[in-house]
Amino acid sequence: MSDTDEERQERIRVRAYFLWQEAGSPEGGAEWFWERARALEEAEAGVDAAEDASFPASDPPSRTPVVGPERPVGKSKT
Repeated sequence: MSDTDEERQERIRVRAYFLWQEAGSPEGGAEWFWERARALEEAEAGVDAAEDASFPASDPPSRTPVVGPERPVGKSKT
């Protein structure tokens, strides 16, 4: 499904606003927040497209982060 340009611009606008708020609402820097939001949106869209293309519908991609073992490998429980 393809997003319209207006939907994409709205997502970028909202994301830029939240980035600006998280930064403490500084004066100026609107272009920086917009570009950061745009880059995040593009990266996220690229990841979603790659995941959607590489997994069959019966095996959706996991968005759960991978974590290491609870204890170091080779160490025995005592």
